[in-house]
Amino acid sequence: MRSAPAALLAAFLLPLPATANAQAPSPSPRPFTLEVDVDVVSVTAVVFDKSGRFIPGLGPPDVAVFEDGVPQEVSYFKEASGPGEKIPLSVALVLDASGSMKTNMRFLQEAASTFVRKLEEIDSALVISFNESIKGSAEFTGDIDRLEQFVEGLQAWGGTSLNDAVHYALNRIRDQPGRKAIIVFSDGADTTSSLKEQEVVDYARAVEATVYSVGIRGGSGLMGRSPRGFLRKISSETGGAFFFPDRVSDLIDVFTEISHELHNHYLLAYTPKRPPDGSFRRIEVRLDRKDAEVRVRKGYFAVKRRRPPATGSSGR
Repeated sequence: MRSAPAALLAAFLLPLPATANAQAPSPSPRPFTLEVDVDVVSVTAVVFDKSGRFIPGLGPPDVAVFEDGVPQEVSYFKEASGPGEKIPLSVALVLDASGSMKTNMRFLQEAASTFVRKLEEIDSALVISFNESIKGSAEFTGDIDRLEQFVEGLQAWGGTSLNDAVHYALNRIRDQPGRKAIIVFSDGADTTSSLKEQEVVDYARAVEATVYSVGIRGGSGLMGRSPRGFLRKISSETGGAFFFPDRVSDLIDVFTEISHELHNHYLLAYTPKRPPDGSFRRIEVRLDRKDAEVRVRKGYFAVKRRRPPATGSSGR
């Protein structure tokens, strides 16, 4: 068996089963990688104190990982902001551009631009806007100017396909390397999606991506049917966080807080003691210190990964 970091990299690059019907653009050619039959579960853990501040400097002796209540052996442990090679971040910004956003669009654009300017050199991002239709930038990129141009071009009109937009983002990010995160912003309930909320939540549980949700009141000041339940649930299931600021002017602070968390976390990995059987398995990470709390995704689907047909081309 290979070393834990190598096995973890293989786990990041292996595709998940196709359970979505969202249509994504054809992916760019990916570099050749040798994928092996090693089942490794990766877990992103955000560790913070009672005041909500990230706790740095932890090591393997400080944590215990359980799968369905059974202790697991941690084979890989790394602090994202610690010494050594950094963990790349892939993030999809899913931004509401429906008609109700007309009065608040400038605040959203400023907050989103502030966020992309905080991306590090190894990070990449994708911008997705939605109203009754969904539009995404062509590919993940680290080009800050291109990302800002897409954000600045947002125009508010039409209905709100929130569920479909989140599903689309999950489908676009699922095969990205490193840590994967989605930031969803919306100011109102879904009005035009073809997918139901639970369908999207179930798909999110099958994709190794953390969802952060930001919701504000619409331009009329009244949300009516609120999306808060959906946003809260999908964030909780994936180990993310949800924010419901009272004022749209607080968005810069919210996006800055999310950026800080995305660059300050721990990455753990383990090989499950039970073989894959297609079931959903609960993950729990416990800390050996009383002043700390931890947030991780609720679990994963134990689907057997298969070795793809071998190719000899380096331009695969």
